[in-house]
Amino acid sequence: MRPFLVTTGVLAAVAVAACGSVSSLGPTPAGEGIVIFLHADFAGPSQALNVNVPDLGRVEGACSSGGEGETPSWADCISSVKVNPGWSATLYRNKDYGGASVTVSADTPNLRDLPGPCDKDSFNDCVSSIRVRRQ
Repeated sequence: MRPFLVTTGVLAAVAVAACGSVSSLGPTPAGEGIVIFLHADFAGPSQALNVNVPDLGRVEGACSSGGEGETPSWADCISSVKVNPGWSATLYRNKDYGGASVTVSADTPNLRDLPGPCDKDSFNDCVSSIRVRRQ
């Protein structure tokens, strides 16, 4: 089994990535945007985010399907979201803001509680892109 890097910290601007590569995001000022978590109840690896991300599969993260040479990403592995005051986020099933979506404007400790198109009719481990907005 190939070990994978788990990053914790903050994100801001999406780096332009070459086709097929995974990028990392820069720092987010404290109190801005949202924080995504690998597990429910705000547990596990996390990343702060204050910009739109059209493809979480291209952002280095905490999940890996175990494929040879695969770089772990944040695609389809978010289970909870903290929302800073004055911010909201729209979570999308598909990359490029496609498919089913749900908007959160408050802390959401378990994405299983949000009706959605995936496992157990929820958004748990089912988010592929995110739009982040200051309200």
